[in-house]
Amino acid sequence: MTPEHTPGATRHRAGTPNRRAVLRAGAGMLAVAGLPGCGFFETDPDNGESEGKKGKEAPSLKKRVDAGELPPLAERLPDKPREVTPLEKAGVYGGTWHSVMLTQEDMNWLRYSMGYEPLVRWGPEWRGVARTEILPNVCEKYEVRGGGKEFVFHLRKGLKWSDGKPVTTDDFAFAFEDFNADNGMHTTGVYELWLSKSGRPARFEKVDDLTVRYVYEEPKPGFLEEIAGTSGVTMLLPAHYLKKFHAGHNDGAQALAKKAGLNRWIDYMVIQADPWANPDLPSLNPWVARNAVGKGSSVIAERNPYYWQVDPDGSQLPYLDKVIVDVVQDVEVEVLKVSNGDLGMQLYNFGTVRNKPVIARNRGKGGYELIEVAPDLVNTMIIGFNQTHPDKARRALFATKDFRIGLSYAINRQKIIDTFYGGQGRPWQCAPLPGSELFDEELGSQYTEYDIDKANEALDRAGLTRRGGDGIRRTADGAPVAFTVLVVSDMPDHVDALELIRADWKKVGVDANIQRLAETLYWERVEAGASEAATWAGGPFDLRTGPGGDHYYLPTNPRGSSRYGGAWARWYTRDGKDGERPPAEIEKQLDLFDRMRFTFDSDRALALARRILAITKDQFYYLGISTPPSEYGIVKKNVHNVPKKFSGAVMHQAPGPSNPSTYFISGKA
Repeated sequence: MTPEHTPGATRHRAGTPNRRAVLRAGAGMLAVAGLPGCGFFETDPDNGESEGKKGKEAPSLKKRVDAGELPPLAERLPDKPREVTPLEKAGVYGGTWHSVMLTQEDMNWLRYSMGYEPLVRWGPEWRGVARTEILPNVCEKYEVRGGGKEFVFHLRKGLKWSDGKPVTTDDFAFAFEDFNADNGMHTTGVYELWLSKSGRPARFEKVDDLTVRYVYEEPKPGFLEEIAGTSGVTMLLPAHYLKKFHAGHNDGAQALAKKAGLNRWIDYMVIQADPWANPDLPSLNPWVARNAVGKGSSVIAERNPYYWQVDPDGSQLPYLDKVIVDVVQDVEVEVLKVSNGDLGMQLYNFGTVRNKPVIARNRGKGGYELIEVAPDLVNTMIIGFNQTHPDKARRALFATKDFRIGLSYAINRQKIIDTFYGGQGRPWQCAPLPGSELFDEELGSQYTEYDIDKANEALDRAGLTRRGGDGIRRTADGAPVAFTVLVVSDMPDHVDALELIRADWKKVGVDANIQRLAETLYWERVEAGASEAATWAGGPFDLRTGPGGDHYYLPTNPRGSSRYGGAWARWYTRDGKDGERPPAEIEKQLDLFDRMRFTFDSDRALALARRILAITKDQFYYLGISTPPSEYGIVKKNVHNVPKKFSGAVMHQAPGPSNPSTYFISGKA
């Protein structure tokens, strides 16, 4: 998603490049050449296992048990392992999953593909935040009490970390008291998820050896959804390992940090608690990293002998022995690896319209199939006019709704769709898509008709009836109706589409200058409130969100909302101590937003969201262009139990909910 959310927003992918930022570079129409690299199969001893020979554990682990290096399987599994039904069929042991991450910053591919083991998890099929099933995962069961004020989790008896040590309620206590809700660990403030409205942390209790409870002062909407859908939320940490890095438990923690070259024990603690930065960290993941990201050209992970999930036959998962994730520096290399058949299953980054002819053409050679990834974005490009611009004349022009309506009617969206998006998509404003629980056809389609007459009529209603000799309309004081649109240089579809839009607008007497900027400079200008108009990609409406998560639909975030109402957003987020008070209807919308955020019942929250979007429809903040083309991924033909379709919703964290531990290799690609 877009990198515009505050720390309280659930869609934020902390510490990684957002998918859109990767996509906008594009890989072009590449001619596929041979690229050296490891093949899909490895030559490890387990790789040749055939169907029908599956036992209760991987042969490599059985050898270690026989050699006395590991306890028997029954002692490694919890009393009640999580049973997972594979999508197609039970698999066989062996083989290596090859994939890639785009630079060392692409940490979410590791989290989603190998590390999606939250306390509770999403069901495999995404139906939106309010409709997708939330399942017990690390916990054996959970309860919601007091109308959402209290959350009780029951741990699996006999659950073990990857080093064989037992998972206990002390691990929950350490994660909450010494990590998540510790003010000393978070100098900018504890994350909102852990706090009641008063700002006080939830009350954490160890009920017994297997049960923990979190109690808030009022219902906490989104608590379970955020645990299931935010990779940065950690509910339990291996206290037996991490306490030595925490100054509250070890007086020598600062000395350990100094020895590692860091000035603060807190910084070292954060690194030690990250399984991808610290391969020694005990884990609950199906595969455990053997090297840190940045140490070598790949991340290599091997099966966790204490993994706590089984298939319906009682066979311990995962089926695959190993995962190797190559670190590549640009999308072009990823496209080449896909086309050469070097990757077993891969989502994200490469799946653009520009790359599709190359990817599709090489399916036979590479031995793979395309799988659909439903887009998370709702619009390819949105244009926001700064209605809180410091210049009063500029502000008055941009705040005139008929001005924005006129410009919207003037855009030939179908031409943009056909030219830059391969004919995929339909004219659309910034609005939830069909299939969303908040879909509103009128919100999405209003003012999207290409109609020069309607455009001129709306601009005339805006009071822009006079024209100069150059055909450009004039404001009441005689100034040309002209403005500058800021666009990030490495968003080529936006840059190119704006050239067509500029020509469309000139036909109705409006002159636009297109200014390309590096992203850093773009945000400096936009966040300062100095932009006149600016583009971005449109995101979905977040039903369960922090205070800044829905800036596409109302001004809640001074960063994201700054294209059209940054001063209003500062007023909202800073309790009226900064910025400026918005008009009454927008203030009402912000009040509804706060009510929605703190409404536990999802149906009532949906009803409030619809009222918010009704005001969005009337305010018409953004000019949108089109619905985004479908993205896609690939899977080798001999890799099984992989869905044919994924949701690209950031909250769903694909492919994690599809249970990658059940993927297996059988036959030839």
